[in-house]
Amino acid sequence: MKKAGFILVIDSYLVRKGLVSILNRIPGIAVLQEFHNSESLASYLLKHSVDFIIISQSLFEASADLFIRDPALLEKTVLLKDGRPGGKKRGDSGSQAHSSIHMSEEKEKIEGKIQELLNLGGLKNGGLDSVELSPRETTIVRLVSMGLTNRQIADNLFLSAHTVMTHRKNISSKLGIKSVSGLTVYAIVNNIITIEEVTSLPA
Repeated sequence: MKKAGFILVIDSYLVRKGLVSILNRIPGIAVLQEFHNSESLASYLLKHSVDFIIISQSLFEASADLFIRDPALLEKTVLLKDGRPGGKKRGDSGSQAHSSIHMSEEKEKIEGKIQELLNLGGLKNGGLDSVELSPRETTIVRLVSMGLTNRQIADNLFLSAHTVMTHRKNISSKLGIKSVSGLTVYAIVNNIITIEEVTSLPA
């Protein structure tokens, strides 16, 4: 039986080793590589394929361009969040992948989530931590991904700039995404905008 290959991209050595010990207890899993930065991940992916990537929140944000270029990676990505499930860490700037685990969760719960991923054979839209945006929020995410400023979005939707900023804050709160690149990744994965539309935008 072929084992599912996992790549860990986690800046904290202790957290990375702790997660390796959890994964090694689950049958059918092989930890292929461990990285402490996103540059190493990008280099590795040029020559190798993976089944799953577990990446820490800060490194996911730092490597958003990688996922924009290859959004199929999001189908394999699990986000390792710093905060508690259902909570927001002060100053949180991480992004939302298809699924997430939290460093504060019990080992058994983390094992259960990983096992569920294996049983599903991959991650699908919505994942284990799906978040639902309103139609207006979805439209704003699309326009942000197209490179429009708050003022331009306000003009397009006949709203005030203040209202757009309020929607942006609500979106960030729901998704845990504050950067434009992070929202673009989210938009591509959730079929709000296509990769062709993003790559055709002027630099």
